[in-house]
Amino acid sequence: MSRRYRRLRGDTAYYPFAARTGLRARQRRHARWLRLGGAAALALAAALLLRQTVFHGGQPEPPAPVATSSVAATTETGRVTVAPLAATRDALARADEEGVPTTPETAPTPAPGQSDQVLPQYRALYEQNADMIGWLRIGGTDIDLPVVQTPGDNEHYLRRGFDGLYSTGGTLFLDEQCSIDPDAPTANWLVYGHNMADGSMFGELTRYRDKAFWQAHPTFTFDTLYETGTWQVVAALDTTLGADALPYYTFFDADTKLEWEQRVNAILELSLYDTGVTPEYGQQLLTLSTCGNTTPATDTRFALLAVRVGD
Repeated sequence: MSRRYRRLRGDTAYYPFAARTGLRARQRRHARWLRLGGAAALALAAALLLRQTVFHGGQPEPPAPVATSSVAATTETGRVTVAPLAATRDALARADEEGVPTTPETAPTPAPGQSDQVLPQYRALYEQNADMIGWLRIGGTDIDLPVVQTPGDNEHYLRRGFDGLYSTGGTLFLDEQCSIDPDAPTANWLVYGHNMADGSMFGELTRYRDKAFWQAHPTFTFDTLYETGTWQVVAALDTTLGADALPYYTFFDADTKLEWEQRVNAILELSLYDTGVTPEYGQQLLTLSTCGNTTPATDTRFALLAVRVGD
């Protein structure tokens, strides 16, 4: 194009005919691509919405629940004190006598393919996805979901459903530094989940900010592949990443009783209300963690600490 026409608009009468024709052709192609891109984006959004709502983000249907034991508080104080299981007490006693740490240095995980050791109600799901390590149910919420674990790729399920396909809500997952091995469990099991605006995943976990909700739902169930479990809520807390000297999200194990007590006390100090539940050294702990709210790019966290009180 001649230099004299470069500053002319395409709809100017003096714009060269051939250049004007080419410009309009390019504009039509650009408009077609925009329409195709918009249609593809709408189709993808519709597919993701359908997957999230109708197909529950790729999560399986809950298996039939099994009966669990109940836990009674003392009538005088309302406080609950639960002793460690017999096997745990024996292990602690041996450790004290021999002067060795009571928790493993590493977090071993069950070998894959051992479906014959898996509880019958979870065997079919485990065969569908060998990353499954348990199932979490919390009354008064829609939390009735599988929990997975992927050592070596901790956030593999951050945006994947249980079926392995993309899902905005992801799947509840156990931190790779935790072990559910019945013979060598880590002191604290840390489970993560998204705080979804539609209430899915851990979107309703923050209901435990309300003391009345905790009073109505002081216990919940979390089963591993190998053992059923009833859990008593110990503390509900809000915090900010980097704000605590001993943050809950770095607590997986403890080499000594003193370290364990320091970790637990640091969490209890942040509790939004007093539950009257005091864990004892040697009890299995479970922490459920999510974002403090649904605002993007937030550093706030909400967590629920619980202690195992029955099978």
